[in-house]
Amino acid sequence: MNIVEDSPFLASIMRQSALCGELKYDLSCELYRMSTFSTFPVDTPVSERSLARAGFYYTGVQDKVQCFSCGLTLDNWQPGDNAIEKHKQLYPSCSFLQNMLSVNNLGLSSRSAFSPSFANTLSPSLHSMSLSSSLEQVGYFSGSFSSFPQDPITTRAVEDLSFLSPKLHNPSMKTEKARLGTFHSWPLTFLSPSDLAKAGLYYLGTADKVACFACGGQLCNWEPKDNAMSEHRRHYPNCPFVENLLRDQQSFNVSNVCMQTHEARVKTFINWPTRIPVQPEQLAHAGFYYVGRNDDVKCFCCDGGLRCWESGDDPWIEHAKWFPRCEYLLRVKGREFVNQIQARFPHLLEQLLSTSDPPVDENLDPPIIRFESGESHAEDAIMMNTPVVKAALEMGFSRRLIKQTVQSKILATGENYKTVNDLVSDLLTAEDEKIEEEKEKQLEEVASDDLSLIRKNRMALFQRLTCVLPVLGSLLSAKVITELEHDVIKQKTQTALQARELIDTILVKGNEAASIFRNCLRDCDPVLYKDLFVEKNIKYVPTEDVSGLPMEEQLRRLQEERTCKVCMDREVSIVFIPCGHLVVCKECAPSLRKCPICRGTIKGTVRTFLS
Repeated sequence: MNIVEDSPFLASIMRQSALCGELKYDLSCELYRMSTFSTFPVDTPVSERSLARAGFYYTGVQDKVQCFSCGLTLDNWQPGDNAIEKHKQLYPSCSFLQNMLSVNNLGLSSRSAFSPSFANTLSPSLHSMSLSSSLEQVGYFSGSFSSFPQDPITTRAVEDLSFLSPKLHNPSMKTEKARLGTFHSWPLTFLSPSDLAKAGLYYLGTADKVACFACGGQLCNWEPKDNAMSEHRRHYPNCPFVENLLRDQQSFNVSNVCMQTHEARVKTFINWPTRIPVQPEQLAHAGFYYVGRNDDVKCFCCDGGLRCWESGDDPWIEHAKWFPRCEYLLRVKGREFVNQIQARFPHLLEQLLSTSDPPVDENLDPPIIRFESGESHAEDAIMMNTPVVKAALEMGFSRRLIKQTVQSKILATGENYKTVNDLVSDLLTAEDEKIEEEKEKQLEEVASDDLSLIRKNRMALFQRLTCVLPVLGSLLSAKVITELEHDVIKQKTQTALQARELIDTILVKGNEAASIFRNCLRDCDPVLYKDLFVEKNIKYVPTEDVSGLPMEEQLRRLQEERTCKVCMDREVSIVFIPCGHLVVCKECAPSLRKCPICRGTIKGTVRTFLS
């Protein structure tokens, strides 16, 4: 039977795979079977991976799958179905199935090496006993399928782990929550119960001895620099929990490989400002690492950036709010968690993708952390009556600034300042930032009415402005723009595209550019000048529908709108949250605290990849 020749769908898959050169054309390989599920119906209640693991590949018809070995065809999958069990029930003589079951039995009989009564109790410096590798003999998934097209928010994230159940040393500890509950009397402070539980380990209640729920391997005599998962993997490399976790880690794309481990991310927070009311451990656990600037963090997996952290912010919730398709987020928290957060904030996507200018109160002060209702002035007195705080007051620092800084410290760490040096260092940093904020606020307050009108009517000017070249010439003569910026705008193929680039450039350049624009407009387009600057009544009409244009024309227009509005050189690639403007490249974005178009505060960024 020639399976490939009989299936046009599989033949197509093979041709595509030949181009990328990443897959073996052998249905006995689970990796290749997995690749056939790229168009499998997302509402099927059985995961693609459990089907591939049970020997099935997708036929391309509804939810019909077929075993590569015995030819068994199954469809109409129902909730609760187990692929391996159905396979065994309907075709127990399948050679692939028999081989897999025999390997599983081999693993079970070898588990005695991990039994607490036989296994050595290990410290990170001791050697361990381990199983010989067996799962790979039946083609268990061990590679990456990062090239497979999928939508992480709609692809099923639930794994069928039933094939592991015969091997579990302590099934009652198979959930992280159950393992975490055993650490109520954990004696060590340098190694957190959370990290140990995530590594599959639970506390045995004696000294610092822990055991794995899957393989039964034990570890103890921990040292300050030890990493729970690394030690687990080093001493028990063939533990089914470790192997499955490694396969999961390899199966999704990662934006920053260097930040893939929790330990690596935590190390980036060495200079994290102590006044920020979110702790580094929380951020690192949620996949974020510190970029070394203000309170800006990025996710190692999806490359999503967040900043302006406030008291009460939960990194996992913020991650799910703004980057719901992050594969790391979905793997750790699950799709149900992400869906719950998205349901609480149903209009975030519209807010992100909107190109209109949101109403922004630019005079709002940054949020100030205050006590909750019910707290007394006595608590204020206690907080502000320490010798360290008194020393700072005697140095002349503002009582209000000291109070805000101390509150941030207590909320972030649970403790007040212990040394004058630490408090003074944070106070100086806070003063510098306050000065910068005041300067920025003053610049915005003196922003001319001309600039405000241009910003307010940006979209309408895109449509109505036609005298672009005279304005460009005046801006160049006044040295407000460079020759490069002049040429980039002039080379646009249509007036509407030139107008779009010109208006955004004026908004970036500020008051002088706005004044020159006004004077030029008065001479070259009196009607538009009157509507904008005198009557202040200019209307935006929904833009033309370009979907009917030839594809080449649509692509050309899109390409011409991609220039960064700050450097006028590189391609735009950063979307600002929450305003949704896509106007700058990844090199220019980090230096901006406010969007150059709408002046809204940038709460986060999303990296885009334009094709």
